[in-house]
Amino acid sequence: MRRLLSSGLAATFLLPVLSCSSMIVRTDHDTQRDFSAYSGFAMYERPGGERGRAQMSPLVDQRIAAAISSELRVRGFGSATPRDADLLVTFYTNVQRRVVVRHHGWYGWGRWGWHGGPMWVDSFPEGTLIIDIIDRRDRQLVWRGVGQGAFSKPNPSDDVVAKRVAKILRDFPPMR
Repeated sequence: MRRLLSSGLAATFLLPVLSCSSMIVRTDHDTQRDFSAYSGFAMYERPGGERGRAQMSPLVDQRIAAAISSELRVRGFGSATPRDADLLVTFYTNVQRRVVVRHHGWYGWGRWGWHGGPMWVDSFPEGTLIIDIIDRRDRQLVWRGVGQGAFSKPNPSDDVVAKRVAKILRDFPPMR
């Protein structure tokens, strides 16, 4: 009985923590593009420079850029200068406060009024990473990957960044 109680108590406290750390990945691409025609990429600094990256630090930006470059090289794309690249790669980050309200137990109108179980409110930072891949020739977006919940801290480690980037780029290049 004691083991069952301690297991239930551990699950009660770990489940909210584990559910907050999962990243939801969504990707989209231009279905009219032949991705096998692309061979080289370059990181592209968006217009606006540092003003466009207010949420994360320049050090985190460097980690993300390095992880993207590494992941694309593993996928067979060569690094090139922006003038010679087929693809330009850029990314956006955003960190916001997320509030999750959890209700446990039963609810309803009883003999002495409204009754309900306990309620917990969790607040934590949630970071989103958006990776855009652009055709250099016509400057059109050809692929976008969004990792919602990618970061739970404003200064993630190299390992965390590499894992999140790999998960977002898992379906790049798209298969026909």
